[in-house]
Amino acid sequence: MVKTEREILAEMSGKLDRLIGLFATQGKTQDEQIRILRGMGFDWNFIGAASGLKPDAARKRLEKKKG
Repeated sequence: MVKTEREILAEMSGKLDRLIGLFATQGKTQDEQIRILRGMGFDWNFIGAASGLKPDAARKRLEKKKG
């Protein structure tokens, strides 16, 4: 399958967003990482992987802080 220029740019944009998210959370606590990444619109699978937790554990941790 040949990707269009638009598809390639969208893929690159997504990868850059992930890198920016990782740089934004560098040196932060897990709770801060979760809050920042969720605020940036990332899904729980990425947030869990980036913070060293399972996706459900990351989600529950954020909900606990809000509650």
